[in-house]
Amino acid sequence: MEVDGRKSDNDNENASTEFVLHCQPCLKDGREISANGFCNMCKEFMCDPCISAHKRFAMLRNHVILTKDKMPSFYMNKDKADFLPTDPCHKHSSEMIKFYCPTHDDLGCSDCVVLHHRNCKVEYLSETAKQYKDSEEYKTLNENIEHMKTVLSALHNEVNYSEAFISENIQEEIQKLRTFRAHINLVLDTRENMLLKSMKENEIKQKEILSKLRDGIKGLKQTLAETTTDMQTTEKQSHQHFIHAKMAKKQLVKLQGEINKINADIILDTSVCCTFWTDKHTEALINSSDFFGRVDFSNKGITSETDIDLSTVEWTKDAELDILCTEDILRPGITSSALVEPGKCLLVDAFNKCLKLVDINDNKILSRTELLGSPWQVCALPSGHAAVALPDKCKVQFVSLKNDSVVAGIHFDVSGSCYGLAYTDKSLFVSYRQKKNAPARSYVERLSMTGEVLQSMITNASAPRYLTVSSSSIYLSDSAVQQIYQLDFNGSLLSMYDDRLLALPSQSINVGKERILVGARLSDRIVLINGKKRNLKVIISLKDFGSQNDPRNLSFCPVSRKLLVGLEVFSAVI
Repeated sequence: MEVDGRKSDNDNENASTEFVLHCQPCLKDGREISANGFCNMCKEFMCDPCISAHKRFAMLRNHVILTKDKMPSFYMNKDKADFLPTDPCHKHSSEMIKFYCPTHDDLGCSDCVVLHHRNCKVEYLSETAKQYKDSEEYKTLNENIEHMKTVLSALHNEVNYSEAFISENIQEEIQKLRTFRAHINLVLDTRENMLLKSMKENEIKQKEILSKLRDGIKGLKQTLAETTTDMQTTEKQSHQHFIHAKMAKKQLVKLQGEINKINADIILDTSVCCTFWTDKHTEALINSSDFFGRVDFSNKGITSETDIDLSTVEWTKDAELDILCTEDILRPGITSSALVEPGKCLLVDAFNKCLKLVDINDNKILSRTELLGSPWQVCALPSGHAAVALPDKCKVQFVSLKNDSVVAGIHFDVSGSCYGLAYTDKSLFVSYRQKKNAPARSYVERLSMTGEVLQSMITNASAPRYLTVSSSSIYLSDSAVQQIYQLDFNGSLLSMYDDRLLALPSQSINVGKERILVGARLSDRIVLINGKKRNLKVIISLKDFGSQNDPRNLSFCPVSRKLLVGLEVFSAVI
């Protein structure tokens, strides 16, 4: 027997306009009161008192209440309720989202269609939403959510690692300070306390930064979890599920930007290393103005810069590296290398789409890590990090070193197929043979650590495949001709090195005092460019060593005085 005021599902479609709709919560209490609204989330008709009560609860305040003139004209079963508009339009709050525009990948109401999509072929959500869960886009959306969970967990681990490093580093340096303190007079107590205070304040400052980063990651995790929950709770309601999925897709773009910022902060802000330096004159001159020592807080980065005059040294060949791994599908194709720790270099294997960490002191491979695409040039960043150019993906990807292993990190898009890549002063420099949606010219861009374009420069290079940066210049290796371009940081040409010694130039590295080493592949030579004197000198002729390697990549370790050329290791004899 049917309750008075209700209709069966079979009668829904033929409901009369004279049919009285009653408040469903009141019907459960045995009272027949006319309904003046409809809750889209609860799928119930309500009277005015019930609507007021409904809005009092915090968890129900976001429910959409349809007024009497917009509510359905009959009781609906669960299946039919799924086709009812459930979310208000973001641009027209009095209208419900009913349409989807594939051209602009946008949701909207009837007003949106008329105002913004008049020439588009829009789709009605009740039909489009049915198919969405089986689409490739929905599958990709879920994969991206899972990937982002993994990235956030990795960033969280990176923050924990950095916090432990800071604490251990501070304690080690304090111990050094106190060991040195034992050799001097007790009158230095005041100075010691000042230095300790400086260290502790920096430790607190760094941990505050890490705490903020951790909170940021926690917030992003929460946002991602809420986005996922919204999708999961509406899985059986295809219309609403489609809306939440589309919203989730846009939310992921915002989250990716925040993730890039956190990753840049981790690399730049948590790489500050505390070092206690003893004063050379303290033991002899206790009363000097800079007695006892000093504390230095600086980004600990690996550099190839040296005070050695590489143009006058002799070179001996140490060994040749064997970097073939069982996971390699093709023979190694090394296009670039970078010194990331004393004696340890990252090699770019473009053929096998991976990075290989090698020890040039022990002449062995330490680890192998696959990347998103085929890499070209790698550059070292502060505190055991590096960045890699992925020209086939138009991306830059970050990696980090952990206990002789390389961990692939996040990435961001760039303006085109970037080959050259260098780092200086918290910025990345990238070179393009051509940018997307730009005139057919070659370019150099200066980017922030999150991928934001800070500066764009047009160059005359035909194929700028390699890039290095000194304290005041940018050096571009043009693989199409035998030329090296020296530019200032505004893109103006300072000098062009055009010499047969530079035939088919490859990777170049900065060795300090405006001196650049570059490999010349066609002549099998390593050439030293003096940017101040604007001259060239051959420092190694690989043919003299019977070399069969392609001198495409270069790395120099000033600590061990070893030079990696291709897969051959040379030592400087002073």
